[in-house]
Amino acid sequence: RLEKYVNINFMGFHKILKKHDKYCPANPCKAFYVARMHNQAWVRGDYSDVVVRLSSIYSTLRRDHVAQEAQDASQSFLRSTTKYWVKTEDVSRVKYAVLRHLPVFLQKTSTGESDSQLTNSVYLDNDQLELYHGRLDKLPGAIALRLRWYGAAEPQLVFVERKTHRDKWTGEVSVKERFTVKEEEVQQVMNNTYPIERNKAKMLEKGVTQAEADDWESLVNECNQVVETKQLVPTMRTQYMRTAFQIPFDATVRVSLDTNLCMISERGYDTKGNTVWHRDPSKTLAPNEITRFPHAVLEVKLELSGENAAPPKWVTDLQNSGMLYEVHKFSKFIHGCSTLLPDDVRCVPYWVDDASIRDSILASGGGKVLVRTDLDDTEGKKKYGKNVGAGP
Repeated sequence: RLEKYVNINFMGFHKILKKHDKYCPANPCKAFYVARMHNQAWVRGDYSDVVVRLSSIYSTLRRDHVAQEAQDASQSFLRSTTKYWVKTEDVSRVKYAVLRHLPVFLQKTSTGESDSQLTNSVYLDNDQLELYHGRLDKLPGAIALRLRWYGAAEPQLVFVERKTHRDKWTGEVSVKERFTVKEEEVQQVMNNTYPIERNKAKMLEKGVTQAEADDWESLVNECNQVVETKQLVPTMRTQYMRTAFQIPFDATVRVSLDTNLCMISERGYDTKGNTVWHRDPSKTLAPNEITRFPHAVLEVKLELSGENAAPPKWVTDLQNSGMLYEVHKFSKFIHGCSTLLPDDVRCVPYWVDDASIRDSILASGGGKVLVRTDLDDTEGKKKYGKNVGAGP
């Protein structure tokens, strides 16, 4: 409704200015005002201010600022994570549907507060894409190792994150662990010269417990070891704007929405004597080095108590709204590698044959990973009629 209202107003102003210039040719003003309108956030489709204000209103009504009681540590929880594709035209509607029940996690910017934040992740792998294939095949213990930072500026603080896959039937859960390093220390992690003992001593001096310091040391050593033994190097970057929703002190429902998603190949960049670990953002990318994903990605994490616990009704309503298209185990890392490194992958994820993303894959030179590349839109919609890109 908001986008429709904006479009009506924009077209109204446009027609008024056109009429003005027609009847007052000596004093044209259409070009001036149209240029100014294009500089307005609401014309560019940026409704961040509106989302932030609405989120604050709903949060106040729900009294989200009141801390929830700590949950019993002995209580068992049923945890699940589901990923969905969201059409670009439905993003605003999905945001509104979620913020009515969960507050937006606000991001500080130079101009105030925003509902989203730029997120960069550089994934490591080797020439055989060993980590890619392990994650794609869901091998027990398969890991993903990435370097993550936030914001559009050059990274100052980098999160080294390790994700480990566990099969549910084993009773274990997949885990994500991470530690932080300064930007200039990333290369030390890459070549196994990171001063672990010195930094551990600093942590203990700051009051970190011995157990926490030992866990940190173990994680850093394990990451260093896997980088060295598997000869991991920067391979694939994912970049997107993330909007996060969660009630403080309550992990029952957590939602994230990633928009403007793209994947960039990190292979072949100028290492300058192993002092640079990611591409120079000022250099132009070739078409086969970047793929722009045509949909937003919504992730819903549920933590429910009791074996027969059901998700909140509003979550079920959103899932059944027709705006979400579940894509089981969708991975940005896997999609980027399969699309931009087609010569090196032995197998590809099932979703690459979805009609709605074919054009983006073909534009990036990844056509060989598709089942058929000679389908026009009509044939594609017939074959993939239930997919996101299908018509009504």
